[in-house]
Amino acid sequence: MSEPQFALESGKTGRDDYAAKYKGDIQHHAEWLRRGALHKADSIEMLLQRNKIKPRSILELGCGTGAVLGELSRRKLADAYYGVDFSEEAVHYMTELYPEVQGAAADIVQNPNPFGEIEFDVVIVCHTIEHLERPMEFLKATEHMNFKTMIAEVPLEDLFFGRVKALIKDRSKNAAGHVQFFTRQSFRDLLEEAGFSLQDERVYIPVLSMDTVKFAHGHLSGLKYLQKALVANYLPRLTGPMWSRMYYAHHAVMCSK
Repeated sequence: MSEPQFALESGKTGRDDYAAKYKGDIQHHAEWLRRGALHKADSIEMLLQRNKIKPRSILELGCGTGAVLGELSRRKLADAYYGVDFSEEAVHYMTELYPEVQGAAADIVQNPNPFGEIEFDVVIVCHTIEHLERPMEFLKATEHMNFKTMIAEVPLEDLFFGRVKALIKDRSKNAAGHVQFFTRQSFRDLLEEAGFSLQDERVYIPVLSMDTVKFAHGHLSGLKYLQKALVANYLPRLTGPMWSRMYYAHHAVMCSK
């Protein structure tokens, strides 16, 4: 499986996109991540529980401002929490907001063990892989890390309507900064080619509350706001499984090395 290469608008990389967000209004972006972390933490907790895994330590790669780790800590899913991100701004924000999380600013491709030789029960890679130009390089770097289980999650965007939209508009020029686009099968293939054994998986639809829709899109004009509300709230609730097969969903996979 060859690694697809995409470029964001103006030649930016996925890292450039996030660096700009962190250097801009980091509080606003952190609040957006906090709201999205609830669904992601639900999925992580569900996978851990049904596989009877009670981790003592959790490490998140690409932790950003720590929203997912903060929510997992609030639920007391582990005893110790660690987060790595390339952005010093994001890591500083995380450790200020969640002092129980140990943070490190590092590129794990260059430095896969910023916390030394600690063994982690669970490693989380939550909505990071779709931002990477070379996801295989990133996943291969985890071979040098000491952990038992990994939970990796990405959005599913290479579905029917996504492919139709790609015929009209270059989907690599997207506001979210995504440079990889997955189906369930292509994500499984990527993980298996990177040397992981798949153990469990979960696909779910992240339905945004109307308050979150307003937070994210309240500045838009009436018609554009209505369109966002339909896509983020009403249509996913009304169409259910069809939405996850045809339009959009999140795919979480539990695996081991």
